[in-house]
Amino acid sequence: MKLSIALGLILLSHASLAKEVMGRKYFNEFLGHVHKNPARDSASLTIVQCQHSVKLLSNDSTPDGWAYVQVGEDKGYIELRFLSTNRPPCFQEKYPKFYQIFNLDLSEMYFWGKLSDHYLQGRTQAK
Repeated sequence: MKLSIALGLILLSHASLAKEVMGRKYFNEFLGHVHKNPARDSASLTIVQCQHSVKLLSNDSTPDGWAYVQVGEDKGYIELRFLSTNRPPCFQEKYPKFYQIFNLDLSEMYFWGKLSDHYLQGRTQAK
C-alpha cells in the first residue's frame, strides 16, 4: 500500500513537471552557460557543452532572444542563438582524442563558456 502511494506521488510530480516542458533543443557551441537571468552577465547556474540536450520550458516573462530551459535540476536562460533543433556537429565529437588532451577542469570550462557568451559572430563591415 505504501509503495503504491509513493509511486502515485512520484508519477503525479512527474506529470506536473511534464506540463511545463515545451520541447527539447541542443546546445550548438563548444561550451556555454545556463544563466540565472536572461542577461549575458548574469550568474551561471551550470555549464553546458555542444550537443547537450536541454528542455524548453514555458515562461511568459522570457524576453526575445532567450529561452527558459532546464538542464538537470537547474532552470535558467540560454540565448536562442546557442540552441538548435537538430543535433549539431561538434569539435568534441569530430576530434575526441584531441579534445581529451585539453583535460579541462570545471573552472576552465566556466571561463571558456563565458567567452562564448560574449563572443559576437557576424560579418564585418570593414573593407
